[in-house]
Amino acid sequence: MKTQLRILTTITVFSFLFYSCENDTDQLTDLETGIEIETPGNVGADQAVPGEYIITYKTNNSLIGKSARMQAKSQQTLAKHSIASSNLKEVYDYALQGFAVKNLTEKHVELLLQDPEIAFVEPNYIHKLDIVMGEPVSTLPATVNDKSTADTKDSQLPNGDFLPWGIERVGRRNGSGRTCWIIDSGIAPHSDLNIDSGRSRSFVGGSWVDQNGHGTHVAGTVAARNNGSGVVGVAYGATVISVRVLNAQGSGPTSGILAGVDYVARNVRNGDTWNYSVGFRNRFTSQAIDDAFRNLESRAIGAMAAGNSNDNTQFYSPQRLRTGNSWCVGNMTRSGAAAGTSNFGRSVDRWAPGTAVWSTWLNGGFNRISGTSMASPHVAGILLLRGNRTGTNGSVRKGGFTAPIATVN
Repeated sequence: MKTQLRILTTITVFSFLFYSCENDTDQLTDLETGIEIETPGNVGADQAVPGEYIITYKTNNSLIGKSARMQAKSQQTLAKHSIASSNLKEVYDYALQGFAVKNLTEKHVELLLQDPEIAFVEPNYIHKLDIVMGEPVSTLPATVNDKSTADTKDSQLPNGDFLPWGIERVGRRNGSGRTCWIIDSGIAPHSDLNIDSGRSRSFVGGSWVDQNGHGTHVAGTVAARNNGSGVVGVAYGATVISVRVLNAQGSGPTSGILAGVDYVARNVRNGDTWNYSVGFRNRFTSQAIDDAFRNLESRAIGAMAAGNSNDNTQFYSPQRLRTGNSWCVGNMTRSGAAAGTSNFGRSVDRWAPGTAVWSTWLNGGFNRISGTSMASPHVAGILLLRGNRTGTNGSVRKGGFTAPIATVN
């Protein structure tokens, strides 16, 4: 196999935030939340963490899940090329076989690229999220429980729970006893969420607790409790696990994102699902990211956001993957059409509500945001309830590709 130097570039959280929480029409103004890094053609060394790289080995099945052996192998590789062992940052043994390393010289990189055990090398990028915050609220707005428009308007359940239009559209069931891993900015404690703090982890330093809001919003769509207050999720009452790969400022290195995916692959249990609403903003593919998600989906089913570039998913990792257990999800508006910003393509398996979606937020509050980030957790919740399948009701067409709208029933 020819070794390659692959460059990682722009990553974004696939959502938009609304300034207005008052207007309930489809013409709400939305602002993109993404990482401001130049397009792949302009990527330069100044955008990578100086001297940091992701090193991926050629696959050795005997080392899968062998943390101690992979740690030793990584140290041996460093020693072989006269790289200090203290430069080792992360070791991957499940979703990826390899390691992240710092303080490398150009000569070190050349030596690693020539190592017959190494498949490829990728620079480690810091991905900085530039979020424009909306106006989170502590109390959800009053709604009219009008069943004639329940598929296009938010409503309220008899017990007092706020029913977001997307949950009404796809359906809901009791998810108690089931678990979804949220690979995102963390999850903030909230009265509507059942968080497994014991298995929650941060891969950007500090606590697993969300300080950004995005991951908490995703978690609520999957699993917010049906408890008579707040919002209700698709698999209401399910347990969510925080896998924090973006910090309070929305920043996180590729090395941490891969570490989070590796952690889930190692610890996920039969019947669990995962949700991933992070990806490239501009056209770019990454072998390391693709390989990590191929291995993750061999362990557990999950959903990923298709992206908000209004482009074909074939140009993006890991959204381009067409695998049996990972479901790529596009953003459907309340009118049943594809959102103008949503990606599309052959790998988009399902469409789900992603426009003007209310869910949980920081400090026990709520917020309404939009994007494929919001569509994906609807499907993660459905998969948690149904296993590796969804119901369908209608379809969405965009860019010459058609896929069903996901439902619980």
